Amino acid sequence: MINHFIHKKYNLAVTILCSCFFMLACENNINEVKALNDSAGGIDIGKDVSIYMSGDGKMSAKVIAPIMKKYLLDSGQMVEFPNTIKVDFFKDSAKVESKLSANYAKYIQEENKFFLKGDVIIYNVMGDTLWCKEMYWDQNTSKFHTDKEVVVKQHNPISKIYGLGFEANQDLSDIKIFKPQSNSFAIISDTTGL
Repeated sequence: MINHFIHKKYNLAVTILCSCFFMLACENNINEVKALNDSAGGIDIGKDVSIYMSGDGKMSAKVIAPIMKKYLLDSGQMVEFPNTIKVDFFKDSAKVESKLSANYAKYIQEENKFFLKGDVIIYNVMGDTLWCKEMYWDQNTSKFHTDKEVVVKQHNPISKIYGLGFEANQDLSDIKIFKPQSNSFAIISDTTGL
């Protein structure tokens, strides 16, 4: 009986000691975790994402990205695609009429716009292609625009246009170059690349 009593006291002492140890250990870990959450600022990360967009009951685009980061900020949320983005634009919810790719994209929720940069390329089924370093994709108007340098290669007539600034609709059927270079409307025979 005495042995049992001593064993109970020993177990109680070990339990109290371990609890104190774990309380002290948890205090440091909780602070570290809290600091990590504060520095991360509420980031949700998605991998290999596919986002379908629709308008007027029809699928209008499919966004594909290896990584999507969603930041929860005091001013709202920001969505970023830091490691490339690809977009397929649909004509009637079934047929792809143009495609877009860029090295980086950021969705600006308040303006319903995407900011794209780094080898931005758009091409349509007709063979028209547009290259620029950065641009905006306005979802309210379904148009692309920038005030930066742009190169446009058109299929009919076969030509390459260099300029500064442009506006174009998503299928590239209507492209306006704001400041075209004077010698950029030359007919070219090679249609394989820039």
